[in-house]
Amino acid sequence: MYAVSIRYPRKAGEEFNLEHWAQVHMPMGLAIFERTNALAPRRVMIQHSTFGMTGAPESTDAYATVWLIFDTRAGLDGFMRLHNDPDASRPLAEDFANYAPAPPHIALGEVWEFDDVDVLLSRGRALI
Repeated sequence: MYAVSIRYPRKAGEEFNLEHWAQVHMPMGLAIFERTNALAPRRVMIQHSTFGMTGAPESTDAYATVWLIFDTRAGLDGFMRLHNDPDASRPLAEDFANYAPAPPHIALGEVWEFDDVDVLLSRGRALI
């Protein structure tokens, strides 16, 4: 699997509008992505209402992190193609101010899923 990670940085005194992101930005982004690349992510996930180790929102540096999950590397290549095309990505860039105080930080890469936690626990117990 492959993922695009989109992290929205926190800015003091500002808010992240999750409803706008979910109802406008993400659907628009997926439609533009599909039109540009003839494919779509397999899954979209968002971690929001985040807080850090103190339990307070201010103790973490981001409002939200979004993951776009793809089966193949073609999804990452398509995301880079769209992101680096100012004409195709213009509506998305112009929408940032409607839901976030700053543009996101983006990372792309391969994802490993460890879905058999019992095996991991067994290995870990043998190590301690």
